[in-house]
Amino acid sequence: AEPMLASLRQLPRNAGLLLALVALILVAPLIPLETTWFVVELLFDMILLAGVYSVGSARHRVPFVVLTFVTLAVRWGELLSGVYGLDFGALALTVTWLFYALWIITAHLFQQTDVSIDTILGAAVVYLLAAVAFSMLFQALELTSPGSFSGLAEEVYEDRAALGDAMLYFSLVCITTMGFGDIVPVSSLARPLAVIEWVFGQHYLAVMSARLVGLHIATQSRSTDD
Repeated sequence: AEPMLASLRQLPRNAGLLLALVALILVAPLIPLETTWFVVELLFDMILLAGVYSVGSARHRVPFVVLTFVTLAVRWGELLSGVYGLDFGALALTVTWLFYALWIITAHLFQQTDVSIDTILGAAVVYLLAAVAFSMLFQALELTSPGSFSGLAEEVYEDRAALGDAMLYFSLVCITTMGFGDIVPVSSLARPLAVIEWVFGQHYLAVMSARLVGLHIATQSRSTDD
């Protein structure tokens, strides 16, 4: 057990969270409809638990761990009970968790003084976490104000997993500035929310790329001086 734990400690702390996010984005759309909710929930559980490891021993660890397990409990309570009130509670808690994780991981990245594999993975994690967080906001908006987005298939109003998949796709299209295609924001709240994600995606890439390059140059300069 000890050698295994030692090996796990050597892994970049953002690796597990990045793998879970990539799995959600790539695997979820390929899952058969009748098992989508279960597999997607397991993927989300992986993201939540991997997020605890990514946070590390920061001063936010205890409240973050508490929020993680409350979110897990409410999400599974909603899925197994079918209580409508828990539906929005689970969505709200998940959005809170995502933005809290974004804040902690981003703060950690800007505290780094050199570029490592974990720093690069963390930068990718923040980008994908933001896409997932915005997809949840879009999902909540469509649930509370149906018709906020045009181009959605009819099944999204009957299957929450289908709506989540559609909103994640739209969020990724938005943050990567691929341009609106089959799904388009049309409501007075959906449009500015999509613009905010677009602006965040562009500025984040510019700022984070500049910082990583700057840190790399500074590290190389220190190595040369030594």
